[in-house]
Amino acid sequence: MVDTKGKRPWRKPESYKAEKLMRNLVKPFLESRGYTDVEDKRKKMGGGESQTIRARGPNGELVHFRVRSCWRWGAGGREPWTISASQLTARYVDSFEATLDNVIRRNLKADITDLLLVQSDGNEIVYAASIPVPELRRLWEKQRDVSNAVIQAGQMGRVKKNHAENGDSPTLWLMDSRAPGGKTVADVLWNWPGVIDVVNLPMNMARVNDTYDDLPETDDSLYGGENAPRKTTSRSQVKRDPAVRRKVVARAVDGCEMPGCADTRTYSGFLDVHHVLSVEKSDRVWTCVALCPNCHREAHFAENSEHLNQQLLEYARQFAPKQVTHP
Repeated sequence: MVDTKGKRPWRKPESYKAEKLMRNLVKPFLESRGYTDVEDKRKKMGGGESQTIRARGPNGELVHFRVRSCWRWGAGGREPWTISASQLTARYVDSFEATLDNVIRRNLKADITDLLLVQSDGNEIVYAASIPVPELRRLWEKQRDVSNAVIQAGQMGRVKKNHAENGDSPTLWLMDSRAPGGKTVADVLWNWPGVIDVVNLPMNMARVNDTYDDLPETDDSLYGGENAPRKTTSRSQVKRDPAVRRKVVARAVDGCEMPGCADTRTYSGFLDVHHVLSVEKSDRVWTCVALCPNCHREAHFAENSEHLNQQLLEYARQFAPKQVTHP
């Protein structure tokens, strides 16, 4: 779509393709985090789609999401994994505050309880924030005020534009690693009362056995469509000793064991057990580490994974009996 003044297209074809992939991931992703009775509804909107989802949350409460994408991942020619934000509407009404009030009214009228802001990377959802609709304006105002403060304090480097006031659209930020102040802005969202970090909810192991299977290859069926037929599959698995997992998780009293990771969460089901030498080679307390989901994927897929795993192995070996000869 090009406006009448001949400005650049609002969205490129690549963004519609990425949007389609992301929307196909949302339903199985929610089910993997304990949501049940998930109903995915789409509506054509220009070259893209709108998406709403009704479901029952892990706590048993009914929720009605409006799903919004984040399109600013690594924007502006920067390195990837730099920023993630979501513009809340393309309909500007008089002021940012009036625009947000209009967003809240329209969603409540449609019986929407929460916005689900989703950042995908390829075929994986890396950020997902569930935000109660009535909190949108207060949350946006706080991010705006914090952004002003960090910019004035010189904590955003060359960035001088307020995070929350993005063009004519109020914007919420999930991540900004461009400068130290960016994390402060994003932390407002993740620490806001009622906001749920859906990615870090405990995994529903009956649906996605990611932790236990030590990150198998991605199931391409997630790209799918609707009304797909059921098929029967078989799969071989390496035998594991569940006592190893219990002991590794139990020793991780300070959270993730990746050097430099500050994630201290230790509640049941959050930490993965990573087999540094691969599960087929060694399933021992001194060749396994407890990692948060992000670091677990980094240990498998990062460009420097070999170096990371060497560090992890050196850490794990301190728990070996003295008489053990290391593999």
